[in-house]
Amino acid sequence: MPPGLLLVAGAAVALGLVLRFVAPSPMWLDEAISASLADEVGIGWSALVDALRHDGHPPLYYVLLGAWSDVFGTTDAALRAFSGVLGVLSLPLGWLVARRHLDRRGSIMVVAVLASSPFAVRYATEVRMYGLLLVLLLVLHLVVVWTWERPSAGRAGVIAVVVAAILLTHYWALFAVAVLGIGTLASRRVDRRRGNHLVGGVVAGCLGFAPWIPVLIDQMAHTGTPWSPAPRPTVVVALTLEAYGGGRGAEALLVVVAFSVLLVLGLGSRQGPNGSTLGLTNLPWLRVVVVAGAATMTLGAVVSLATDTAFQGRYGVFALVPLVLGCAVGLQRMTPRSSVAALALLVLLSGVSVAREVSRDRTQIGEVADVVKAEGSTEDLVVFCPDQLAPAGSRLLADGFITLSYPMLDDGRRVDWVDYAERNAGVDVDAVADAIAMEAGGSDNVWLAWMDGYLTFEGQCPRLRLALAERLGRPVRAVHADSEAFDDAANLSRFPGGS
Repeated sequence: MPPGLLLVAGAAVALGLVLRFVAPSPMWLDEAISASLADEVGIGWSALVDALRHDGHPPLYYVLLGAWSDVFGTTDAALRAFSGVLGVLSLPLGWLVARRHLDRRGSIMVVAVLASSPFAVRYATEVRMYGLLLVLLLVLHLVVVWTWERPSAGRAGVIAVVVAAILLTHYWALFAVAVLGIGTLASRRVDRRRGNHLVGGVVAGCLGFAPWIPVLIDQMAHTGTPWSPAPRPTVVVALTLEAYGGGRGAEALLVVVAFSVLLVLGLGSRQGPNGSTLGLTNLPWLRVVVVAGAATMTLGAVVSLATDTAFQGRYGVFALVPLVLGCAVGLQRMTPRSSVAALALLVLLSGVSVAREVSRDRTQIGEVADVVKAEGSTEDLVVFCPDQLAPAGSRLLADGFITLSYPMLDDGRRVDWVDYAERNAGVDVDAVADAIAMEAGGSDNVWLAWMDGYLTFEGQCPRLRLALAERLGRPVRAVHADSEAFDDAANLSRFPGGS
């Protein structure tokens, strides 16, 4: 084993372990909603189900996060640590997956690539379900291989548990399970007995998901994804690659280029007695896992386009494991010295990309909250327009201020996505401004955190600002939105209160 490989891999793992617990940014929209949903777990199952009917996700991640928060607390660091621990757990699981197919050198490369992956690091630092999905997908890979090698009812039962868990974590898992189901049916032609165990495990897992289907149907009818339109196929590819690279910018692009070159080398070369030659890989297992990952992403993109539902680059988690394995095979196809140099370059580029993302806040609401805390008075009214700015703001400000979200004027802990577009289209901005002005009767200041450009609002937030100016007086702009520096940018206007 080349000493250089162990050195580079060790550095990648050490850096990856540290970065999985570094997240100085305040929670952004989705994270704050996750934290709020986890609070419902302590109230009871029916409260969580009712909350999810208004949110649009399955329950498993929130149940686990709620249990975690009961032990470790509800601070940003405590909640994010759950994803961090899952991110750490993914590394030994990645080793076990790699050892089913690769030698020790190749397995070390898999762990190094996964440890330094900007995608894996990012979602190990967010209060979202993608770290859990990565762990479950790795476990599913393992149990499918183990069941094929030594079929038994017990191992098929484990497949069932993992399939049900994935389906109850994210709805895009429906596409992954559909691809897996087709693959297991095809496997019966190769070996009927082994294939029957795989099919039985998948079917049993789907039955485990069945009790949740009524909630899913209700969500499909009333929530959907009104925050974004369906993307073109080229946009799906671009967003996925951007997520793999760690975000926007030259650093992420360089990670994608390096990763893609290694992946093409892994898929486009064959190992023979005289070394590597060009041609489609002669590793059957690699062809199977890459096709499965690509088919999952393709099926999901087609369904999203057909049903006009949104796509986010983070859904690329369903293809991450196959692509990391392909990248490691590409490294193996190089000479030992070249492979160490290439891995070192990928780890370096990945580290730079992660460092860039760590250095910037994910939401400008943290800056907004700092200004309100510094210049505001207790019991000031803080209004967020649209409501998609409110969960992050409510989490930071609700203890010392009255927080309201536009247009419903609730406390803003979550966004109610039920019939969202229809509701927003019927909002009377002046009536909402009247209600805010009445509520502001005892406040020294009224703060409006606002941003234009959100789908379904069509200029309502700037109109609300003007309407409040007519009722409360001319505002002062305290924070200017910076869309270049923040993913979720926001303005902050300060109005005189009614006291």
